[in-house]
Amino acid sequence: MERRMLGVFSLMSFLVEMRSAVFVPFLTLYLKNELETSYTQIGVILTLMVGVNAVFQVVWGWYSDRVAKRKHFLILGEGIPAVVFFVLPQIHNVSLLAAILTAVNIFWSMGAPAWKALLAEHSNPGERGELVGKITTSGGVGAIIGPPVVGNLISHYSYSYFFYFSALVMLLASFAAGLAKEPEGLQPSKQSFLSMEQVRALYTEHRTFSLYTLLILLGLFGTRLIEGFISLFAASLGASVRQVGYLFMFRDGTETAFMIPMGRLTDRIGKVKMLRISLVISAFAVLLFAVAPVWWFLLLSVVVESAGYSGYYVSSFAVLSALTPRETRGTYMGLHSMIISLSSTGSSVGGHIADRFGLRALFSASFVFCMLVALYFITWLKKNQKTIDQSTN
Repeated sequence: MERRMLGVFSLMSFLVEMRSAVFVPFLTLYLKNELETSYTQIGVILTLMVGVNAVFQVVWGWYSDRVAKRKHFLILGEGIPAVVFFVLPQIHNVSLLAAILTAVNIFWSMGAPAWKALLAEHSNPGERGELVGKITTSGGVGAIIGPPVVGNLISHYSYSYFFYFSALVMLLASFAAGLAKEPEGLQPSKQSFLSMEQVRALYTEHRTFSLYTLLILLGLFGTRLIEGFISLFAASLGASVRQVGYLFMFRDGTETAFMIPMGRLTDRIGKVKMLRISLVISAFAVLLFAVAPVWWFLLLSVVVESAGYSGYYVSSFAVLSALTPRETRGTYMGLHSMIISLSSTGSSVGGHIADRFGLRALFSASFVFCMLVALYFITWLKKNQKTIDQSTN
C-alpha cells in the first residue's frame, strides 16, 4: 500500500474508532441514568440499531460493486449521521430516540463493506496482518482519547456533549474519507442483488466462506451478550462515570499496544494459527470479567481481552479476505458484515438475563457460550487450514 493511502486509512481509522469507542458505553449510561431505561430496553435498542445496520450493509456492499466506487459510501455514511447527532440531545422520549438511532444506522451501514473492500483492494495478501495492525493502531489512539474526553465533558457539563462530540468526529471522518483513492482497475459488477447464482455459490464454491461467517457470528453473539453492559457492570462495582471513561481508555490503549505486534505475529505464524490462539484468549478474558470483585479488577480483564481481540481482529480479517472473490468483494464483505451483525441480538438476550438474574450471571453465561464456540471453531479452522492458506485473494 502506498504511503499516502496508508495515511488516509490511518486518519479514517483514528476518527471512526474514536466515535465508536464512546458510543456504546456512554449511550448505555445515558439511557440508564438520564432516561431511566431498563436493561432489557437497552438491549432491545442496541439490537435494533445493529440489526438494521446489518441488513443494509449487504445492500450497500452490492451497490458499491455495481458502481465500482467505495469512498463515497464512507463520506455519506459518516456525514449524514453527524448532522442528526447535533439534535439528539433535544430528544427525551426513549421510543423516539431509539427510532432515530435505528434510522441513523442505515447510513452508518454504508461504511463497513466499503471500508473492508478498500483495505483488501489496496493491500497484498502477505502484508495484511501488519498493515491492518498499523491502521488499527491509529484507530486505537483515537479510541484512547475519546472515552476520557467524553467522560470529563459529561462530568463537568452534561450528556449532551457526548452527542456533540460524536457529531464533530463524524464530520471530520467524512472529510477524511474524501481524501481516499478508489482502487485501480475496479470494474462495475453486473450481478443482480443476491441472485440465485450467488445464493447457490454460498453453499457450493464459497461454502467455506459461509461456514466461516457463521462461526464468526456465533463467536460475536457470545461477546455481544456483555458488550453493551460492561460500563454498567463497572458502575455496579463502584466506578464513577469518569472512572468508566478511564477504564475504556485503558481498554483501547492496551488494544492499540497489542495491534502491530499481533499483526506481525499473524504474518509470521500464519493467520489461521493466530486466529485459533486468539479465540482461546478471548474466551478466558470473559471469565475474568465474570469473577471481578471490584471495578479496578476489570483492568486485568481488559489486558487479556485486548490481547485476544487484537490477534482476532487482524487474523480474522486476513482469513476473510482470503475467502472473498475480488470481482464481488463488496457484496461478499457486505454479506459477511450483515450476517455477523445479527449477533446484535445478543444485546437483547443479555439485557433479559441481566434483568432476571443479574449482571454477574450474564457475564458467566457469556463465558460458557464463548468457550464452547471457540473449541468448535478451532477444530474447524484446523480442518480447513489448507484451503485458506492456498487462496490468492
